[in-house]
Amino acid sequence: MQDVFLFSDTINENIVLGKKNATDSATVRRASKDAQASEFIERMESKYETVIGERGVGLSGGQKQRISIARALSKNDPILVMDDSTSALDMETEHMIQETLEKLQNTTKIIIAHRISAVRHADEILMLENGSIAERGTHESLLAKKGLYYETYMAQYGDNLVEQEV
Repeated sequence: MQDVFLFSDTINENIVLGKKNATDSATVRRASKDAQASEFIERMESKYETVIGERGVGLSGGQKQRISIARALSKNDPILVMDDSTSALDMETEHMIQETLEKLQNTTKIIIAHRISAVRHADEILMLENGSIAERGTHESLLAKKGLYYETYMAQYGDNLVEQEV
């Protein structure tokens, strides 16, 4: 979720939360690496045993989101729902997490996002307006329609596209 909920416990316990028989530290490390969290966790004095405050007090928004993503990845469920889960991340970190998500086999991913970059490679994109589906299709087909998706894309990338053309 965009609004991450972390417990006053260790980073390790926050990652394995909800995973039955979660004793495999390799799973936690792999999920942390895939969520781009391992680097900042390894820099902490107690690493994965660092106790964080409730709701992640003392961590940045991006760090909290990466721990939450690691939690979701460690579960290895067949359905993964991500609700604006990379909103506090820089574009490069978001891109690396997207590459990880693309590699997940046998997992249905439902990604809710405001950033086009988070959904651009999806099999199907649904654009909502006033609680209803306004458009649906692939990135390319929605751009070609020049509707709401196109307007959103231009609002997010239009300046960069103009600079690239000059």
